[in-house]
Amino acid sequence: MRLALNYQRVDPTKGGAETYVVDLCRKLIERGHEVVLHAAEWNREALPPGLQTVRVPVEGWTRPGKIRSFAENSARGLASGDHDCSIGFINTWGTDVLIPQGGVHEGSLEANAQRFAPGLARTAYLIGKRLNPKRGLYREIERRQYDPRARTRIVAVSNMVREHLERFHGVDPARVSVIPNAIDAGRLEVDDPAGARAEFRARMGLGPHDLVALFVGHNYRLKGLEPLLRSLASRKSRDPGARALSLVACGGGDVGPFRRLVRSLGLEETVRLAGFQADIRPAFHAADFFVLPTYYDPCSLVVFEALACGLPVVTTRCNGAGDVITEGTEGFVVDRPDAIDSLIIAYAALADDGRRRTMSEAARELGLRQSFDVHVDRLLQVCAEAARDRGSRAHRGATSRPLSTRSDRSDACSTGIGSTRGGTR
Repeated sequence: MRLALNYQRVDPTKGGAETYVVDLCRKLIERGHEVVLHAAEWNREALPPGLQTVRVPVEGWTRPGKIRSFAENSARGLASGDHDCSIGFINTWGTDVLIPQGGVHEGSLEANAQRFAPGLARTAYLIGKRLNPKRGLYREIERRQYDPRARTRIVAVSNMVREHLERFHGVDPARVSVIPNAIDAGRLEVDDPAGARAEFRARMGLGPHDLVALFVGHNYRLKGLEPLLRSLASRKSRDPGARALSLVACGGGDVGPFRRLVRSLGLEETVRLAGFQADIRPAFHAADFFVLPTYYDPCSLVVFEALACGLPVVTTRCNGAGDVITEGTEGFVVDRPDAIDSLIIAYAALADDGRRRTMSEAARELGLRQSFDVHVDRLLQVCAEAARDRGSRAHRGATSRPLSTRSDRSDACSTGIGSTRGGTR
């Protein structure tokens, strides 16, 4: 098939969704499909060989204006494009298949509100968000995405997202396929895992036998770093004789408020706010388990990466990735980010070296099963069905065809939507 993928900015250093798009392009090309990326910006060095690119023009000065411009220009370009099936992800419409990597806006808003105590604070947060002009834009985009007349097939990355699609948009379940996210576990390999573990621990001031938990997230508040820190402080005060537990928190964002919180909680000796790591692999190999008490995550890729590195995972039911975890086998899924008692119970189980080793083996096996091979098989079935639905060129919806001569160039241009050739913006 000739497949068109639509995503505004493609740079794996910016987050999990961007990484997924690049990995998906690579795997589709490896399968012999012709792939064209419709984007406004991309990191040229991160794109796989053979990927064609189309520059989607973006006008406007404000972020909402740029989002709307990209969506409108993408829809026009894809409507006239030469492809069998188009796949959209976030803040675009008009594609044959939609994978809402960011979940459903109302579901995200509802989950984010849980960060505030019931009453005035939560009400004020919700009113402020619902009065924000951006909310109108997101509602318009989702209205277009889930309009039943569009006949778009939707891939929900978790059961949580599927439920939100039905609850907030009344999407017909027949239009939805649940296909969890996938990872390329090969990208997580290092030449010397033991050496990487020792070097990272030494850099963090940690010993070889210290019990170390890892947190990775670019949005500390949304990903639950505050309740995580409070759970560590509560554990320390409740059971001073418990085995010491150190935390390394990685990711981009403003660490200032969290440094102050660490000091106020008396956790300076055991918490390292490591900030952004250009290469996160050593951190995975240095940790003993992974913890992400997130308020909202449609299906966290970093959870799958942690599992594939052999790290048992502690996360929440607000994370669609928790669907794959069997309680007490590969990790623990607590009800809420502020479920302090449940978090402490999970830490106690993972402090047992023997039990943690057993869980680590199960975690690695589970993580490796979240492979792109299975994921792409299922996604291509959806694409083939979508291609047949739209009457795509005679029977090319179910099988790949030989690549055109354009596939030998990594930056081929389409016509009609202001494409440009070469370079990285």
